[in-house]
Amino acid sequence: MIINEKKYIFIPIYKSALFKFCKFETKSKDKQDIIIINALNIKKRKKRITYIYDETCKYIDEFYGNKNICGFKNCKCYANLKNGCCRKCLYKTDKGCSTKNLACKLFNCSEVYCRIKTIKFEDLRILKVLSFRQRLLVKSDYFSLRKDVLKDLYSYSITYSTIRIVIRLIKNFFIVNYNQK
Repeated sequence: MIINEKKYIFIPIYKSALFKFCKFETKSKDKQDIIIINALNIKKRKKRITYIYDETCKYIDEFYGNKNICGFKNCKCYANLKNGCCRKCLYKTDKGCSTKNLACKLFNCSEVYCRIKTIKFEDLRILKVLSFRQRLLVKSDYFSLRKDVLKDLYSYSITYSTIRIVIRLIKNFFIVNYNQK
């Protein structure tokens, strides 16, 4: 089945059992369209979620390239904060983030928004392949390891995922504050 890039793709229908044996194609050259079609062709739920997550991280990294978007000089950002917005994260290192986290990659302070063109959650059509619940989780799962975020996305229960996120944030808060003393 060829999907025209000019048409609106209603993804929930394409993920349904009706299209389980369809192979999707596109003539579009847009990177996001190609990733969406590749994701729709992955029929196993966990593999599709992992693919979308990893490809979105890669897309964001390619968008910014090797730019120093936070303006770090001597470990201080534009807002003159040591380690910037990541200062409360367990996974920060001297060389940057040690984990791939979509929520963190999409977060930018007002200083960054003023200085450069940033990518926003709404700009990532790729994420429309995820369910509404999964998009909410991706948007709010800060300071977490990739494997924890993926486990939250695999879960069918929003309550379970929310409890996991809150427990992680509380645990991280106490660990970071304890280490700073």
